[in-house]
Amino acid sequence: MPEGSPAVRTQETKHRPLHSDVGTGEDREREPGIGSLIASALWMWGRSSPRHMAFFAGIAWRMWHARRRRVQSERRLGGPVPSVVAISPTMRCNYNCRGCYSHGRDSDNELSTAELDALFSEAEELGVNSMVVTGGEPLVRSDLLELMARHRRLLFVPITNGSLVTPEVAERIARIGNVLLLVSIEGFPEDTDARRGPGAHKAALRALGHLRQAGACYGFAATNTAANTGHLGTDAFVDEMIGLGCSVGFFTEYVPCDEHPNDDWMLDQRAREAFRRRVLELRRHKPIVLVQFPHDEYGKDNRCSAAGQASLHINSQGDVEPCPFAPISCENVRWGGLASAFRSPFMRAIRENPALLRRDRFACALFEHRADLGELAVRLRTHVDEREHERGRGRGREREQEREGEGKGKSKRDRTIERERAGRTAAATS
Repeated sequence: MPEGSPAVRTQETKHRPLHSDVGTGEDREREPGIGSLIASALWMWGRSSPRHMAFFAGIAWRMWHARRRRVQSERRLGGPVPSVVAISPTMRCNYNCRGCYSHGRDSDNELSTAELDALFSEAEELGVNSMVVTGGEPLVRSDLLELMARHRRLLFVPITNGSLVTPEVAERIARIGNVLLLVSIEGFPEDTDARRGPGAHKAALRALGHLRQAGACYGFAATNTAANTGHLGTDAFVDEMIGLGCSVGFFTEYVPCDEHPNDDWMLDQRAREAFRRRVLELRRHKPIVLVQFPHDEYGKDNRCSAAGQASLHINSQGDVEPCPFAPISCENVRWGGLASAFRSPFMRAIRENPALLRRDRFACALFEHRADLGELAVRLRTHVDEREHERGRGRGREREQEREGEGKGKSKRDRTIERERAGRTAAATS
């Protein structure tokens, strides 16, 4: 196995990724990064059968090669190339979940199949290793599965409500070989149905059953709020997810960035700390990898890794955003592709301001400082507009000089050529 690829040591139900700081006791206080946690999830799932192990080995090999390409791209571009790109290929959805950030965002003018195809190809060449596919409901796009199958150098992590996961879709996902599907669920039936609508919990469980029957690699995704955190952290819920075959679970703390934010869902600091302790305890004793946002992203330094450092977000219209919770943009991939997005002056300005990357009240620093981000974007857009205006004035002066030359019978270029010819003739005759 290549250097830097993931592996784990299993002792009873404990798991430890190679080259990470996950362990027991004091060692565990250093906590792993998200990449190590996902590697552990793939490894645990891969150990269950030879076919699964082949899937894991393929992903590990591709990620190792992606890292090498990423290093080369960073040298060429003169800045960071994120290992993860989150993309919302659509904002359309067949649900109307409370607290979803996609509410109120434009759903027209989506990136076409050809544009997504080109974007994924460029991501592969630049060394991006993973695409988190969110939305909206990703599976409402009929082209998505084919696109994921076409770009096998990327690990795709779609987040779905599960309602469109049929046995046929599950089997296709299992065959593709580079998809880790996350099914959204909010705890027990009353939790999921209260947020997502009647029947949503049964639909999520049905999707998990189809994925298990197909032998796919999958897990769950939950938004923890003040209303459901007490349920998400129970042995009963986590054991149910393990029993349904989940190899990984993602907990994301609620960010009130939707059209109708619910302040009652926000966790206070005491609840945050209690849930964090519970997640770490579950990691020690449960055969499932649990990832918690924002804690596993921000780490001990309380620093966001988005805005192009380790990740960024591309919305359904191609706008390049620092993260899904901060829909502010100065660039669009339709103008210059991913390479241009990674060189974004807006993203660089965010990364160079540490205060914008630290959170206090909210689970997302960029959402917390959204007013500052908006002002920064306005300043940068104004600077670009002024620069383009000056370039336009310069081009206008050149065109005016051309017209003056034409009025005299010869253009500026013609007169220059004539002078050069006269000089060569004089030199030849001297």
